[in-house]
Amino acid sequence: MSMKPNSIPLQFLPNEARSQPPLKLTDPRIPYTGFMGYCVGLLDNLLNHQPVVTEKKTYAEILEDFYLVC
Repeated sequence: MSMKPNSIPLQFLPNEARSQPPLKLTDPRIPYTGFMGYCVGLLDNLLNHQPVVTEKKTYAEILEDFYLVC
């Protein structure tokens, strides 16, 4: 991919953040972030009037009827 002269590639993180070590697995922000993501999903379902827990359907209910052609 060729770049235009004097162009800067997209940087999602500044250089200072790139040199930081990754978070430890015992960091309390990790489960908090996961819990907040779960709550956002429930809120999204609530606002879109979708059930929070959906009924499990069999493949026969999801797929169309299959008729064997000989």
